Amino acid sequence: MKKSEATAEDCAKAAACELFEGCGQEEISAFLKESGVTVLTFSGRERIPREERRDRWGIVLSGSVRLYAGDESGGEMLLNVVGAGQPFDIASLACGSGNPVRSEAQAAGKCRVAFLGVPEPANFTANYPRIAANVMRFFCGRIGFLTRKIHTLSRGTAERKLADFLLSEFTTDSGTPEVTVKSCAELATRLNLSRASLYRAFGQLEQSGMIVRSGKTIVLTDVSALQNV
Repeated sequence: MKKSEATAEDCAKAAACELFEGCGQEEISAFLKESGVTVLTFSGRERIPREERRDRWGIVLSGSVRLYAGDESGGEMLLNVVGAGQPFDIASLACGSGNPVRSEAQAAGKCRVAFLGVPEPANFTANYPRIAANVMRFFCGRIGFLTRKIHTLSRGTAERKLADFLLSEFTTDSGTPEVTVKSCAELATRLNLSRASLYRAFGQLEQSGMIVRSGKTIVLTDVSALQNV
């Protein structure tokens, strides 16, 4: 992991985030200046330290970031995959400083992330009303996303198990999200599926345009759709 000051190009990429949609350049520039922007660069599948995320929120500039939640057994559940131009840890932005970090974050291969500070909530809504409105819209979207995720997890279909595996294992080192598997037999055992069920799941995801298989390499062509299987 390498930390650096944000360049003009980094700030331009951050400004393309959905939270700034419909905002004027003057408002965006003022917000970025007040917040302060630092950039973390990751060379592989590295954890993003919690101390770097505390009282800050992130925008993925390139690559992808995975967010996990722990469970009582000590395992982890994939919550979300955040791609270029997308934000995460927005609770800190909405609640102000002192908001605890409740998830684990991992770079999915080569990745650059911009981290921004959080203004006081009262100043935030008063000085940046359009950005504040976009944050509220973002949260409404996340509620819908999490509702769908709970529903699909409760079904536990072969397609869902395969999609979760691909989302948890892909890397972006080649420039595109992809996973290499040793064999379908080993993967079927790992996912507790019969090989016939695994092959059907592969077929469904391929027909839906979410993945492309080439030998032992599986390219994820639609990461967002895979999260909603």
